[in-house]
Amino acid sequence: MGGQINEDELHNLEYLIIPGVNVQTSVQARDVSNSLIKKSFWSAGLHPHEADSFFVVKQDLYKLMQKGDLIGETGLDYYRNLSSRENQIKSLMFHFEIAEALNKPIILHCRDSFSDLFSILNENQFKIPIILHSWTGGNNWTKKFRELGVYFSISGIVTYATAHDIQSAVSKIPLDKLLLETDIPYLAPEPFKGKTNHPTYIMYTAEKLSQLLDISLPELSKITISNTDKMLSGL
Repeated sequence: MGGQINEDELHNLEYLIIPGVNVQTSVQARDVSNSLIKKSFWSAGLHPHEADSFFVVKQDLYKLMQKGDLIGETGLDYYRNLSSRENQIKSLMFHFEIAEALNKPIILHCRDSFSDLFSILNENQFKIPIILHSWTGGNNWTKKFRELGVYFSISGIVTYATAHDIQSAVSKIPLDKLLLETDIPYLAPEPFKGKTNHPTYIMYTAEKLSQLLDISLPELSKITISNTDKMLSGL
């Protein structure tokens, strides 16, 4: 959440999905979503960085999850390990339990935790739409995860000169499982890398992705909007 959204910056977006990463930002996501003229959806969740607080915030989080359009952002982050892996997994499984019970899509964070997340998804075979947020897996992990029928959401990282793994892997993503995202205020695409991200910058991510896939921008837009519509169709 990067503060109040200026709707003048939303002209090239079909709609928004505004996620929460804890109780406070989930409330903010709800309030911002409800205040916008532009069509938007919001989610309630607990980021893996904050999973050590899971048992304290569980009930407040559950109340928000019941009202949100999606569940998350949740997931696993073994790069920073700001919460114990045990609590990250417990929080993640709670999110899945609620998402399944409410039949809502779930947004997953995955950093240096591909093996554990893949095992959890593969063993449980969840029925709800699963979004791999800001996907950074290379060829091998993309091939493995695509067998699970998940959605791969591509952020501004794909535009970075160092992002060879994801640039190589995007062609392995089924076109009917491909999504685009901004992750504002983070992960601004080139030429704005390192600066505050803005909704309109998604055009730079889309341009890079269209080049990598050798399809036109209008066709990519049609594909990703259709996929998002399908992902949200149960709401």
